[in-house]
Amino acid sequence: MKKYAVIWCSDVPGDDELQEKMVSAFGREGERWEVILPAEDDFSDQAVDYSGYVISGSPRSVVDDADTPLVRNLLAFLREQAESGSAPVVGLCFGSQAIAAALGGRVGKNPSERFKLGVDQLQWSTQAQILFDAPVSDDPTVLVQSHGECVTSLPPRAVPLASSATIPHEVFLVDGRFLGIQGHPEVDRQFLQQKFMSYHRALFDDEQWARVQEESLQPLNADRVVELGRRLLESGYLPMS
Repeated sequence: MKKYAVIWCSDVPGDDELQEKMVSAFGREGERWEVILPAEDDFSDQAVDYSGYVISGSPRSVVDDADTPLVRNLLAFLREQAESGSAPVVGLCFGSQAIAAALGGRVGKNPSERFKLGVDQLQWSTQAQILFDAPVSDDPTVLVQSHGECVTSLPPRAVPLASSATIPHEVFLVDGRFLGIQGHPEVDRQFLQQKFMSYHRALFDDEQWARVQEESLQPLNADRVVELGRRLLESGYLPMS
């Protein structure tokens, strides 16, 4: 039986439900999934002997909170994996930013200087075509978004896979086994409306909030992103040729 870990980086209300959504999106029957916490002193001991990892989102910042145990431990784990590990890693939102920061990229404020809450449609790159058997334009990919920061510069050896109107680096792959996904493919419309929107309401004026509400009604489609993550976890590597 393969054993996988959710590296849980959040303390937002609704954690248990979101953990279940992550496992439901990326897990398969017959696998064992466990939750490990990077803020704990023994995280490096916890994070061993897994077939793969999925890093959650977080209200923390890999930039502003760089000196906290959570960020220090997580980035050290990712660097160790890159240097001497072999397990695949999928990072969601904050997890994507952590991958970039650990492996030589840069993270900063969104280009708009505003918090992005709502949804975005992804534009897949030419390189992404290699990873799919069907044309990526046939079925638009639309993900929930909830972030004030993003990956502003990709790590060396990273392959850009998707962008959006909001940020240039929505999905990227480093060394064939570190997959960064800025959006939330595990989140459905109901969770966006009831959890994320409730949590972040104070960040928006009434006009901005009306746009968030309008976006929250749009249909979502995370299938291709989940497919990429699942393929990486199963195979351990995504070849680009």
